[in-house]
Amino acid sequence: MVIVIFILYAWFCIQVLMNLRLKLPLAVNLLLFMAIEVVLTNKLTISGHNLKLFQINQNIPHFIALILHNDFTITFILIAFANVFLLSSKTSVRTGIAVYAFAIQLLLGMELHRNQVLIYNGWNYLNESLMILLLMLYTLLFGKLFQWMASREGWIQ
Repeated sequence: MVIVIFILYAWFCIQVLMNLRLKLPLAVNLLLFMAIEVVLTNKLTISGHNLKLFQINQNIPHFIALILHNDFTITFILIAFANVFLLSSKTSVRTGIAVYAFAIQLLLGMELHRNQVLIYNGWNYLNESLMILLLMLYTLLFGKLFQWMASREGWIQ
């Protein structure tokens, strides 16, 4: 059942990105996808394995749910966040996407904990919130960098 829940979350997050009116060029989104994946994988490894702040449930369905969460859901939330934030000039739209991105990531973190996908040892929702904010800042910085690179290369008119 846990796999179905996280497949639906992943599907929803992909649909949000695909239905955006304005998007960064495909090359920028691809580079951003790879940059986010590197950080998310290292976050799991360092926080879970090295620092032992949480345990990953060894059950196969729970592990697959974590992979779906980490590789699809969070990544597509952050890419949608970067696309809207970097291409919108309205403060209200930027604020709205920032609140959406933060809230849904926090909700999904709670869902991982509730479904026993992650078992918290020294991890808490304050740590989760700070990690989310750092990931959002990282995404914006690299999104801006890749957007600048794309405009220098002539990918953006």
